[in-house]
Amino acid sequence: MDADLRAVETLTRFSDALETRDWEGLAALLAPGFNAHLLHTGETFDRDGFVAFNRDYPGDWSLTREDVVAAGSRGVLRSRVRDDRATYHAASFATLDHDGRILDLVEVWTDAVTGAAGDAGAEPHLHHGVDYLELGVTDLGAAQAFYAAALGWAFVPYGPTYAGIRAVSGRGERGGLNAAASPSPGGPLVLLWSDDLDATLDAVVAAGGAVIEGPEDFPGGRRFRFADPDGNELGVWTST
Repeated sequence: MDADLRAVETLTRFSDALETRDWEGLAALLAPGFNAHLLHTGETFDRDGFVAFNRDYPGDWSLTREDVVAAGSRGVLRSRVRDDRATYHAASFATLDHDGRILDLVEVWTDAVTGAAGDAGAEPHLHHGVDYLELGVTDLGAAQAFYAAALGWAFVPYGPTYAGIRAVSGRGERGGLNAAASPSPGGPLVLLWSDDLDATLDAVVAAGGAVIEGPEDFPGGRRFRFADPDGNELGVWTST
C-alpha cells in the first residue's frame, strides 16, 4: 500500500477507535514503543497509558473526525471533541513505524470554543474552574480533601508529592498541588468562576477555609477572597 494511503488509513482507524471506544482496536494501532505527548497539558504516555487515559477519562464525551492528511510516514488528524459543557478542536500529529502503526503522537487542543449552554463562540464560565494553578501544600492528602470538599475538584495522582488539578471540562488539567514546594501566601491571585457565589462561600467556610475579603460588589459582578488551610489565597467571582 502507498505510504500516504497507509497513514491516512491508520489515522482514520485511530479516530474510529476513539469514537466507538474500541480500546483493543486502539491498542492494536499503537507500536510497542509508542509515545504520546499532549502539548496542552504537558502529559506524556506510553501505549498502555494512552489507552487507559482515554478509556478512563470521566464524563460524557464524543470525538468526530474532520480531516486526515498524510505524507509518507507522517500524518495529521484534525478532530472535534464535545463534552456536556464545551467543544474543542484537536490536531494529532502522528509518525508511523514500518508496519503502519503509530510510533509517536503529539496532540494539540484548542481552548473551549462553545459555551456550556451550547452557544457557538460563547466564552464558557466553568463552575469552580481555573486556567492553571500550582499550589505549594504541606500535606497532599489533606489539601486534596479540602479542595474536593470546598470546590468539588478532582485530581490526577503523580506520586507522593504532586496531584494534578483536573480541568472542570473533564479534558486535561489546569494546575496542581505540589507538596515539594512551600505554600506561598500573598502570591498571584487566581480567580475562579462560580455559578452560585453564596453556595461556594458556604462550602469554602464549611471545609475549613478562611474568608479574607468580601463578598463585595464590583463593576460587573461580585467576588470574595479566601485562604485555604495552608494559607494559599484565591478569589471567586460571578457576574451580576
